[in-house]
Amino acid sequence: MKYIYKIFGIFLLAGVLLSSCKKDFPNINAPSDDQIFKDKDGLVAASIGMIQHFSTSTLSPVVEIPGITTREFGVLSTYVTPMELTYGGSALSGENAGVTRLWSRLLRDKGMAESILANVDNVEMPAGTKSGVKALAKFMKAMTLGYLVMDFEQAPINNGVDAQFSDRATVLNEAVNLLNSALNDIAAEPISDDFKNKVIPTIDLKNSIEAFLARYYLYLGDYNKAITTAGKVDLASKSEWWYDGSENKNPVYSFAVDGQPDTKPRWNFGIMVNPGTGYVEYQPEAGDGRLPFYMDTTVHENALPEFGGYEVHNLKGFFAKGNSKIPVYLPGEMILIKAEAYAQEGKLTEAVTQINLVREKTNDVFGVNAGLGPWAGDATSKTAILNEIYIQRGIELFLTGQRLEDSRRIHSSFVPSQNKDIVSERNRNFYPYSYVERNNNPNCPADPGI
Repeated sequence: MKYIYKIFGIFLLAGVLLSSCKKDFPNINAPSDDQIFKDKDGLVAASIGMIQHFSTSTLSPVVEIPGITTREFGVLSTYVTPMELTYGGSALSGENAGVTRLWSRLLRDKGMAESILANVDNVEMPAGTKSGVKALAKFMKAMTLGYLVMDFEQAPINNGVDAQFSDRATVLNEAVNLLNSALNDIAAEPISDDFKNKVIPTIDLKNSIEAFLARYYLYLGDYNKAITTAGKVDLASKSEWWYDGSENKNPVYSFAVDGQPDTKPRWNFGIMVNPGTGYVEYQPEAGDGRLPFYMDTTVHENALPEFGGYEVHNLKGFFAKGNSKIPVYLPGEMILIKAEAYAQEGKLTEAVTQINLVREKTNDVFGVNAGLGPWAGDATSKTAILNEIYIQRGIELFLTGQRLEDSRRIHSSFVPSQNKDIVSERNRNFYPYSYVERNNNPNCPADPGI
């Protein structure tokens, strides 16, 4: 019973970590740090609470907000939040509820990881439990930092009153350092079975750390390390966020499937291509098994005309039910990381080989199988290869929160419009900062122009 109370206390304490700068009055009903972070049970409970909050709460805006900006979702309501995100440009401000939700929830989880790391070395516990607590907290902090700079131009590395902001390269390098440190922790002292069974029964922590390391090396342009690290990830291993469908419900199911959703997935994954005459919808290749995996293509509906009127379908795959598990990362991402890194290095033959591994895949551990033939494009053109990688990432990594980063990185020459834009592949480069941060933190940078 004491253990249950400590988990409940995590969620009360999380309220004081909501913003990097928010100044809170004491809550006499909230547990103190002494109650939660000063013994083994409290730190283990904090670790469970951190995972639960991210997977059921934070993951929702991580998927939904950039998913609207980059056309993965069509909008079926006239509510202000999705409308502003659909239009983008100057129509979107830091007062948008979705942008605020994305910012504040990532900071909350980051703050929890920081509190765990600040206290874990002062608490007596078995070595295998301590290495698990530390490695998980470092992974979670690195992950939240990564998601922050995928969507915002700058971010605070550490929460705190009047927190200082850092540019994305600095933030991503800090995330890389955290992940490498986490690998050192579990190499020096393997995680105990007790910690695995109690805290991360469905998460392969080592492979997850390697996968996110490969992702961030790619984002940083460190292509050799991206290739090497992606090659270390066991593609036959599953690492998943777990849901029971009641108290812990799949968050994407909750906003995009259950009841009458405001958003539904675009039939063509929302991929836009520019043939030289303007943006047009990508046409999925006949027989691509990922289309029926992710969507029920027998049900046809349309987004509102003012938001493009795009055809949408009911969502399936990892989001079909309230208890559907969501992968922490997808094996196909590791192949596509290598494909892009090879292409950027000018190793075009190697890049095409990796593209074909994704296109021809029929044995994916999660069932994300295209089952297509080899790519028939121009294998001598770096631009054509990168465009095919963008398309394959858009399908393979559908609704993983990476589309805005991918569009900005691979199609860096595209400049979004300041006006309402419901057509092109993205309508912003970065989001404005939450008004909560703006009003409380004098160090909050100026909003990006677009």
